[in-house]
Amino acid sequence: MITVFGKEGCSKCESLKKTLDNKGIEYKYIQDLKTLMTIASKNRIMSAPVIEKDGKYYPMEKFLEVI
Repeated sequence: MITVFGKEGCSKCESLKKTLDNKGIEYKYIQDLKTLMTIASKNRIMSAPVIEKDGKYYPMEKFLEVI
C-alpha cells in the first residue's frame, strides 16, 4: 500500500489523491504537518506531498514517474 503524507490546503496533495483515485490505486492519506515535516526532512524532500511506497520515500514528481 502507498502512504501519502500531506498537509491542509495543499493543491498538489489534492491533485495526487485525485490521480491515485482515477488510477484505482489504494493509498492511506495522513494529514499531519509534524509527521510530514519529519519525514520530508529525513528524506531531503522539500515539498508536500511525500509518498512512501515499499519503504522508499518520494516527492510527488518522482513518484508519478514510478507508477
